[in-house]
Amino acid sequence: MTTIASANVAPQRAALRATKAIAPSRAAFVAKPQRAKRGINVQARAGLYFADDVEYIQQIAAEYPDKGIANWEEARCLFSEHGYNILDIRCADELDVIGNFPRDKAAATEHRGDNWFHHVPIINATYRYDSEAGKKLMKNQEGNRGFVDEVQKKFPDKNARIIIACSDGRNRAIQALEALDDAGYVNIVGLRGGYNMWNRTWDAKLRRRNLPGTFEEEWQHGADGCGVHATGASFANQDAFQYADWKDETDWVNWR
Repeated sequence: MTTIASANVAPQRAALRATKAIAPSRAAFVAKPQRAKRGINVQARAGLYFADDVEYIQQIAAEYPDKGIANWEEARCLFSEHGYNILDIRCADELDVIGNFPRDKAAATEHRGDNWFHHVPIINATYRYDSEAGKKLMKNQEGNRGFVDEVQKKFPDKNARIIIACSDGRNRAIQALEALDDAGYVNIVGLRGGYNMWNRTWDAKLRRRNLPGTFEEEWQHGADGCGVHATGASFANQDAFQYADWKDETDWVNWR
């Protein structure tokens, strides 16, 4: 991991910066995240963030920011254990209509540290009804020409640790990573799956919504009668949560 320098020391630019490593191949963002079915009684913890998993936390520290792209588990580890801020680059209407990262820092009982969520839209748009599509869409898109300047006001130190998050971690996240890389930021990471995948995993208090696992139906319960209400009947699992497609269908414009 790149060491954070003091504000009055020029940032050390790595030979191969994170965004330069991923820019030639956007497949890292486009590939569909693979998620296991979700359940209650789960043993597997491999690849998941838990505050008591020292080995996992150390592994993530060693891999970033050079790895460039973090999934929702890795990003949560970077956020809660390694001082990365999360920069939400979605437009204001998305925050109002679709949802927002946690706003109440005092309520986020599962997070410790002074780093937090920040918002600077890279493209502004309005959520309006489209008669041809027969539904509401993000319309009147306009690139935020002051995006980099606004980010620099929030993070004047080019060594600041920042995770870039749009809706799904594809189009706009790539644009923002490239823009901030050109501006000299050295500790920037893209959030794969964006807000959509983050929100499926972490709630407003930054607690895990539920653990991934495999569901199996149990047809025998050994109770003293038939039906789910018989004495002794119980269920160890429940049906997996169903979510809409994580990918943003909006064709976002180039911000510049």
